[in-house]
Amino acid sequence: MTTINSTKMQFHRCVLPISDAFYKAIIEQVQKTAADDVPRSFTLNYRDTSYSSEAGGYHPVEISITQGSDDKWHINYITDFAYFGLSYPELERDIDFDIANQMAFATGIGWQKINSSGFIELYRAWQANFLAYLDMDAFDSITVNAS
Repeated sequence: MTTINSTKMQFHRCVLPISDAFYKAIIEQVQKTAADDVPRSFTLNYRDTSYSSEAGGYHPVEISITQGSDDKWHINYITDFAYFGLSYPELERDIDFDIANQMAFATGIGWQKINSSGFIELYRAWQANFLAYLDMDAFDSITVNAS
């Protein structure tokens, strides 16, 4: 089994082509927040607090990770949210990579197997954008919650 090494965390690879840069970004955020006694699961939230249905901006992103019984970490899901609706816009799931259940969701397509045609390419594009947004400091609120 291939893993990504760091001082305190190793990740199992998954069906999606998750890059080392993506793993590194997660590890850095967790290590900024975590104490010496690391919980077995985290939820990371990335927000552009100026994002609104009127002005647009960078979509909020939520990532869940869990440590397995072998002490290696798994990404459970990656969810990208967006505003939908005209009169009363609501923040809803736009893209969801439910890695734990091997499913993926995209607005206008619905739920499909994560390795269905197009979802690997969608993930690659999404990941490239997300990492670029991190490099641009587009998210002015990043929180890590232990579960």
